[in-house]
Amino acid sequence: MGAALDRDARILQDALRHAVGTSPDSFMKTVEDVEAQPLDYWINEIRSSTWAVAQRGMEEVVGVVAGRLPDSDKDPEDQEFTRYIGSVWITPELRRRGLAKRLINYLLETEYRNNQQIRQFLLWVFSTNSPAIKLYEHIGFLPTQESNLLRRNGQSTAEVEIKYCLDFDATVHTADEDARGQDRQLYSVTYRVLGEP
Repeated sequence: MGAALDRDARILQDALRHAVGTSPDSFMKTVEDVEAQPLDYWINEIRSSTWAVAQRGMEEVVGVVAGRLPDSDKDPEDQEFTRYIGSVWITPELRRRGLAKRLINYLLETEYRNNQQIRQFLLWVFSTNSPAIKLYEHIGFLPTQESNLLRRNGQSTAEVEIKYCLDFDATVHTADEDARGQDRQLYSVTYRVLGEP
């Protein structure tokens, strides 16, 4: 598993470097932040979170999404029943084709397969990110009453994040095998979880 995990860690770093480079306003980091992290950091990311990717071939990532446990120091939710979704990104040339929805549903299905006690998924989204909000609401996420005023580089900004919640139903929120097959045919895109054999 060592060499495969190292390869996946490099794939994740490259994917996030590309994601931040093409969508800098969607991430709370810069390309330099991504490049500054050593390989061990990315290995730990794969071990501590579920990273689902949409790929062309073995190494070209065209989409990424992460599922994380609630942070016991700051999040009130129970880790057994809840996951946070983050780092959602699709390469610009493949946007508006349903890949983000299928990638997120693939992650939801994977998280549920790994823990059938999961009952809700949460995420934070910038209030100004209308395309992302439309996507999340289409999947079934609903806004909560929680929001944050963002700080970047220690400075307050005028940006607000809104917390969204999805009450998970395994019969509704699962990956569509037929649509994923079409993605393979139309775009040469396959889905997988980093760090899994």
